[in-house]
Amino acid sequence: MNIGIVGAGISGLHLALRLQQFGVDTTLYSTKTAKEQRAGPPANFVARFGRTRQREHTLGVAHWNFPDWSMDTLRVTLLGAHPPMGFRADLLQPASGVDFRLYLPQLMDDYEARGGSVVIGPAELEDIHRRAGAHDLIVVAKGGKSIAELFPRDPRRSPYTAPQRRLCAGLYHGIVDDSMRGVDINIAPGTGEIFTAPFYSFEGKVRLLSFETVTGGPFDHLTHLSRTDHPDAHRQATLDVLAAHAPGLREKITDAEFRLARPIDGLQGAVTPVVRHGWARLDNGTYAIAVGDAWVINDPVTGQGANLGSACAFLLADAIRTGPPFDEHFCRTAEATMWPAARSVTEWTNVCVQPPLPHILDLLEIAATDERVAHAFLNNFNDPIAMWNSVATPAHVTAFLSQVRGKSLTQAG
Repeated sequence: MNIGIVGAGISGLHLALRLQQFGVDTTLYSTKTAKEQRAGPPANFVARFGRTRQREHTLGVAHWNFPDWSMDTLRVTLLGAHPPMGFRADLLQPASGVDFRLYLPQLMDDYEARGGSVVIGPAELEDIHRRAGAHDLIVVAKGGKSIAELFPRDPRRSPYTAPQRRLCAGLYHGIVDDSMRGVDINIAPGTGEIFTAPFYSFEGKVRLLSFETVTGGPFDHLTHLSRTDHPDAHRQATLDVLAAHAPGLREKITDAEFRLARPIDGLQGAVTPVVRHGWARLDNGTYAIAVGDAWVINDPVTGQGANLGSACAFLLADAIRTGPPFDEHFCRTAEATMWPAARSVTEWTNVCVQPPLPHILDLLEIAATDERVAHAFLNNFNDPIAMWNSVATPAHVTAFLSQVRGKSLTQAG
């Protein structure tokens, strides 16, 4: 069998590397060379949780597996409370933040070094149709306007038709953390979220600062003010927002050192959450199946996009390994196999971009006073199915609390 994989993000690369381990012939289609990926601006800032890092070990690509760069602790602060309410927990499996402009090119190099074939060129709908004849199955792991024509929006699973948050993020110097290995999640109900986390990038250890803002909210202007045209004004506006809305974080900033690691290291934008139909029959009869951004796009507020892409890549690799025939039945079955993981992330994220529901606020308040609850809740970032099962409804929260309170702290994760 021969599989064509369109897209060299984490989904496409993890799938290509996994199929390579299974002895399946693959061709990876990328719109950029590894050199071009390294030279460009960031498209995202990704936290890879423990299960994704385990898959990297399985693939033999755990190149950044050193403790000094890990995310060991999650800290949550509910802004607006008087005083602000918060809790923290150590992660049983530390997460990691590596600039994808380093991560993805390295994995592409690994794939090629092991004999994989990479083709550089456009990846629009007509290109997929043109290349289909060379493969038994096309896997599309790259989003885009023309790709959306192939995999139309599924209205049953896509409640939003517009972005629910706007994003302003960057890699900075001058943000001080006691251990430099903690992740801060600052939640301002009805306004948005402010995150900081350690990252490994071109200048070594830096710190991510990210604003997820409700449109029209009190720090939404950060997402519209150009860093390129007005760098000093953007820097001062960022400091003013932190002073007004996250004073604890503002105190961790050394003004004289606070700056983007490099002028290119910021991004602004928004995404519309969507789930698309997961497969299509191409003109020549070959089937195309979607994974990653071609299938599901979630707001980055829960930090799960890349982790979900990796998880689905492994599930799809297992399905492909047992094929062919790669027909409609295969595509339906493979999509059904991946959907439980995708559904949990999608439902959880869709809740998080809305004002906090009362039962979730209750859970956060309990976590602030019960270390066992904080530990179990925050470690569920590594298990989205468990996370959604713990917060989906008031009854789920009650069951989660009952289960956690029946365990010792070491068992609660």
